[in-house]
Amino acid sequence: MKVEITKRTSPVAKFFAAPLSIEGEAEHQKLLFVEELLGIMKKQGISRAELARRMDARPSRITSMLTGTNNFTIETMVRAARAVGAKYHHGLTPAPKSARRNPSA
Repeated sequence: MKVEITKRTSPVAKFFAAPLSIEGEAEHQKLLFVEELLGIMKKQGISRAELARRMDARPSRITSMLTGTNNFTIETMVRAARAVGAKYHHGLTPAPKSARRNPSA
């Protein structure tokens, strides 16, 4: 019996190989922020209700923020970081040449 292996491109593989859209990259960054915030909250034993109290926000606002249905402002991110005793920071790193866009295009 002869087994022949063929390589096909998977639509899923293509999707993950393609550069993220601006919207996709923004969503990814929001998820990373929430993941990090939740990790700090867990480590310190801070509940969502306690985070709401510390941020002087309604619990429903915190739920929205932590479930990814929120469009973060820098101010919200700074407030959340301070509420858990952390400092918010961000940075820029050069993109690989293949991912850079021509600003004049």
